[in-house]
Amino acid sequence: MPTIEAEDRLPVELTARALIEAMPYLRAWSGKVVLVKYGGAAMTDPALGEQLMQDLALLHSHGVRMVLVHGGGKAVSELGGRLGLQARFVDGLRVTDEETMRVAQMVQVGLLSRDLCAELGRAGAKALGLSGHDLGGWLKAKVRQHTDRTTGEPVDLGRVGDVVGVDAPAIHALLQAGLIPVIAPVAVDDGLRALNVNADSVAMAVAGALQAEKLVFFSDTPGVRGPDGEIASEVNAATLTDWMASGVVSGGMIPKAEACLSALRAGVRRVTISDGRTPHALLVELLTPAGVGTMVVP
Repeated sequence: MPTIEAEDRLPVELTARALIEAMPYLRAWSGKVVLVKYGGAAMTDPALGEQLMQDLALLHSHGVRMVLVHGGGKAVSELGGRLGLQARFVDGLRVTDEETMRVAQMVQVGLLSRDLCAELGRAGAKALGLSGHDLGGWLKAKVRQHTDRTTGEPVDLGRVGDVVGVDAPAIHALLQAGLIPVIAPVAVDDGLRALNVNADSVAMAVAGALQAEKLVFFSDTPGVRGPDGEIASEVNAATLTDWMASGVVSGGMIPKAEACLSALRAGVRRVTISDGRTPHALLVELLTPAGVGTMVVP
């Protein structure tokens, strides 16, 4: 039997201690629904992406009911540019004509979801890619009526939608069958025509419908900064609302903060805005007391 050299003993003992300390957390999360929204820098770094899929597979193997919602706006813009489509945004929302909608489907449903399912398979988990077209139209949306924040004039955003319905029993059935749903941010209207939906909004709506124990937003931000400029490890909904009203929370963090608050109102127990650039961020968030980023609680 091989022996452990003295210089190797400390790392081995630290690993054993970490595993032992993680066990109570694994037991607590087992059987619970945890939804991860995957985007930002983590999606553009293959190593980080592989680590996140490993984290998902590990937690799934211990009974945690994992759901993955992914973005992909940058990839849609890149392919659209190659095809001669000029990306146009109003108030941060992509104007989505019929051609752009087709490109979004090609990239998000036909490419990114497939790649993520394959990565999860390599990590030992069974995954199923979904868009709103699947399961008889499980993710429903309506065309967004939008007013330009600058001009106050109505703007036709094309095939951009807001989620109005989630078939939660269908997703619960997939979880019960031992699958990880991998959800692209493409919903459908009543005629099962595709609508482009913000991935954060999809994550919020699905997590609320599933009454998830936790929703984690992974992007390229370290969390929510408080009035002192430091990252807040935890903040309650009332305080976060005050920070938004006073301007402490501003810019691109506002939509994420609004998604957190909406998820809590929909019944999600806890929501975390985490830095997807942290190696194995999901395990650190769920299996250690420190966590990663800012957790928003009721």
